Amino acid sequence: MNIDVKPRQNLTQKVVAELRLKVEQEKLLPGDKLPTEQKLMDEFGVSRTVIREAISGLKADGLLASRQGSGFYVAAPSDVKKTIAFLSGNPKTIASVIEALELRASVEMGAVELAAQRCLPAQEANIFSAFNDFRRTVEAGEISEKQDFAFHVAIAEASNNQKFVEFLTLIGRNIIPRSQLRIEADMKLDGDVERQILEQHRVIMEAIFDKDSEAARLAMKMHLNDGAQRYRALARLAQNS
Repeated sequence: MNIDVKPRQNLTQKVVAELRLKVEQEKLLPGDKLPTEQKLMDEFGVSRTVIREAISGLKADGLLASRQGSGFYVAAPSDVKKTIAFLSGNPKTIASVIEALELRASVEMGAVELAAQRCLPAQEANIFSAFNDFRRTVEAGEISEKQDFAFHVAIAEASNNQKFVEFLTLIGRNIIPRSQLRIEADMKLDGDVERQILEQHRVIMEAIFDKDSEAARLAMKMHLNDGAQRYRALARLAQNS
């Protein structure tokens, strides 16, 4: 199941590079609206998923900005977030976030695999309830780290190995990187990222309910790797600022 990951990443990188080149060559200027997803799919000959991943990466780099209900626009130089200014002076902050995500990946991939094998009906109900709490928070446009953490704890509990629960409880919900950066680096709420995380949670949950441990493990890996990629992009931008 890992076979398709690298080719899709290569396609995403290609789209990112070509869109970045258009901005650098001033074919797209600050304030210009990005073409629709369908037009970008037709232009680059790739899937909607690849286009969305490319846009997410360019947003993390500060090259694109979203406007509610209007789409994506090329960001003006003055739009560079205070987050980047903070990180450029605090390189250990982003390193800490990435290290935490790597630790989570090694632990939570094992937890979710066991949850898919051992999850009891009452534990399924708890996971579903935690997912719905997270969904309602995201749809309301509110800070969601508490609900995000509760979803991951519900999965750990469903592994029926108390050590996974103890691990997450010990490190606390500050292991959710959005929480750490929101507090320390003034990182603002990004609705698009929140909705992307919501969809990733849904995929993880459905794999658990299907008793598909391999799919659950892969979904958790992709979920946490996606977060690490966003923060590595922030780190690169901070280093260049």
